[in-house]
Amino acid sequence: MNRSFPSLMYLAGTQDFPSPEHFFIHVEKVCSGGLKWFQYREKKLSDSLSFRMAERLREMTRRHGTLLTINDRTDIALLVGADGVHLGQDDLPSVREFRKLFPSEALHLGISTHNSYEVRRALLLKPDYLGVGPIFSTSTKITEVAPRGVEAIRETRELTSLPLVAIGGITPEHASFLYHAGSHALAVSGALTVSPDPLAVLEQFFRSR
Repeated sequence: MNRSFPSLMYLAGTQDFPSPEHFFIHVEKVCSGGLKWFQYREKKLSDSLSFRMAERLREMTRRHGTLLTINDRTDIALLVGADGVHLGQDDLPSVREFRKLFPSEALHLGISTHNSYEVRRALLLKPDYLGVGPIFSTSTKITEVAPRGVEAIRETRELTSLPLVAIGGITPEHASFLYHAGSHALAVSGALTVSPDPLAVLEQFFRSR
């Protein structure tokens, strides 16, 4: 299935805010400000609470015409009618197991990659896009992988024509370089989460495209 994706993805979860209500107020604000792709990345809630949060996010994103991707949890994505799921390398089953578990026509699939080996491994599962990173250092996700810089996009682009989503420490100042290097979209977190004026930051990203 051919799928199209917006040029900006925002990743966040309740752990990034003082309370779940602060989280929902923030996500509603950026969606009303034009965000068209949100990834729910939850780190601290129980399965039942994560499911309820995802249900509420599905209602909100649907109102604004925003794609909803769920991080890691294919089960929750299917239950709430999300648009897609994003998996890390540690979440990947074998190709045979994956085809039994993942209904590719129902959800779009993104897979995180950190080097050429992981890109080739991910391509076996026929994803709709690849996450590439970390591009720059970031405090929003703990990883042992060193930042790879803009060159990571160029290297991955040589291996696939799939849409590439640059991930890790990205600000509006980086955007034009990453798009020029071959990134289809940028995944941002802290740039929006900690900003006192997220709509102004969002507009900076939009202008950079």
